[in-house]
Amino acid sequence: MNEPSHILTVVTPDKRGIIAALTEILDRNQVTVLELSQTVVRDYFTIIIVIRVPAESDHEQLAAMLEATLADGASLSLLDYKPSPRSQQATGAYMLTANGAASTGVLHTISALIAERGGNFTDLSSRIMAQEMNLVAEIDLPKNVALDQLQIDLEHAGSAVGLTVRLQHQRLFQATNEIAFRRLPKREKS
Repeated sequence: MNEPSHILTVVTPDKRGIIAALTEILDRNQVTVLELSQTVVRDYFTIIIVIRVPAESDHEQLAAMLEATLADGASLSLLDYKPSPRSQQATGAYMLTANGAASTGVLHTISALIAERGGNFTDLSSRIMAQEMNLVAEIDLPKNVALDQLQIDLEHAGSAVGLTVRLQHQRLFQATNEIAFRRLPKREKS
């Protein structure tokens, strides 16, 4: 049975060993890690973990033990897992990329266009360096969305502020952006 019971989130100044420290406590308390996503954003470690905590566990004590392993200035939350109602509408997975001049309001404009079409971001990463913005997002879009018009609207919104915006089906994105490693033939010894 892999039903989640809680969501654990941590935001803390980054240092080595955070995942090891957190998972040691989880393991010691018979907590099963079902899914996790972790990244470092501007020197801050961030993680969200979907877990199954044994029913007999003291959740407050578990949270206190986890918090004790973190540095000052850390934020930890242990929330009861409540599944969100999922749309019964069929969706397709797409990749959205945007590159170019950094501009205030771009994230809102792009996310509003996706939301207006019934889309949902499932993963999003954005960074501005040297006044250049790079954005990569995975989104789910309804099967009946007018993709051509959405692409036109995204390109128009991007070009108005100096961004190149592309929307591709996830399989096409993977096929055109995958790095393939090939085995080289063994060299004969001379």
